[in-house]
Amino acid sequence: MALPCTVKAGQLTIRGLAIGGIETCYQIQPLGVMFDIGHCPRSLAVTPNLFITHGHADHAGGLLSILSLRLVYGVKEPLKIFAPAWMVSALQAMVAALESLQDQPYRAEWTAVEAGQTFSIGHNRSVLAFRSPHVIPTMGYTIIETAHRLKAEFLGRPGEELANLKKQGVEIQDSFDRPLLSFPGDTTIGVLDKQPHPLETRVLLLESTYLDDRKTVRQCTEHGHVHLDQILERAGDFRNEHLVLTHFSQAYRPDEAKAIVKRRTAGLFRPEVQAFVPEGNSWPG
Repeated sequence: MALPCTVKAGQLTIRGLAIGGIETCYQIQPLGVMFDIGHCPRSLAVTPNLFITHGHADHAGGLLSILSLRLVYGVKEPLKIFAPAWMVSALQAMVAALESLQDQPYRAEWTAVEAGQTFSIGHNRSVLAFRSPHVIPTMGYTIIETAHRLKAEFLGRPGEELANLKKQGVEIQDSFDRPLLSFPGDTTIGVLDKQPHPLETRVLLLESTYLDDRKTVRQCTEHGHVHLDQILERAGDFRNEHLVLTHFSQAYRPDEAKAIVKRRTAGLFRPEVQAFVPEGNSWPG
């Protein structure tokens, strides 16, 4: 089956599926990163880096599936699994249990994640981990790219002169960090008070489980989730280029969720607002 959801946000493409309480799995291309693994579509199995936010089954229960698929497809490199430190031993025990049943080891490289740590994913990119409020301990992640720009004192100089300075060993460029994408995971709107930096990333992948009065803001918050009403109240705070809303309750049909998001956010936001849903009027499966 083709991937249900694909959203283009600038130079990034987000692929996968997210249904609140059912399954969540995102691939961020061309960065080679996956967030969460409630289920693993076959075409995502070769992604090299997996970052898990928390221990609910709809976000971590597909770990065995992706490891099995990588064996079937003959992927030699171990899957790099980044998970909150409090989860790692339980996840390893789950993997070991299935290994013992099938008498075949999986290929996995484990990293226990603490808030505030950064992890290289190659190509001058890293991932920053941060705590995110939810009903159980949860970790959010921000992808950061280190880029270079010409120092102010060299602006406007001819290219030949700059090339000669570089040959002489003169540092003509500064490096700077550019936040590309942030994913707080399942969370409450309070994450934007505790961790305001996601409001500055080029792309913000933010849950919005409920979109109207089918659940009140209070009910949504009590279950550790974000209501669209809360996002609308802060519309002026979002300085992203792209805001991708996701993790909608199955109480909404995909076409219905898309229409509500479009109608209720129209003209209010600086970033382009998109809904992470499949085409059509029903969820897959």
